[in-house]
Amino acid sequence: MSSIIWVLIPLVAIVGAYIIDYQKNKLKWQAKNSEKDQELGEIQSELQKLRKRVENLEAIATDVPSGNSYKSSYSYFEVDSAEEMKRENEQKVAQKATLKNR
Repeated sequence: MSSIIWVLIPLVAIVGAYIIDYQKNKLKWQAKNSEKDQELGEIQSELQKLRKRVENLEAIATDVPSGNSYKSSYSYFEVDSAEEMKRENEQKVAQKATLKNR
């Protein structure tokens, strides 16, 4: 009977060491998975934002101007008017021309 105990003690120690090692590895895997899940959540939220931006840009690009003035059904978008941009460009060209002539 005592010889069986001497055999069981090392076997229990070996099996116990494998179980402890497995549990440590399992905790490491769970930590890595939680990091990956967090990164995945961030990527998904960024993708959602980008999709909304693309939808907005598509809406702006496909909106048809009516008459002489551009009246968008998407009035909540901040878009510089063509008149403003034209004036700013003319001013920049005039400034560069005066600098060049000096």
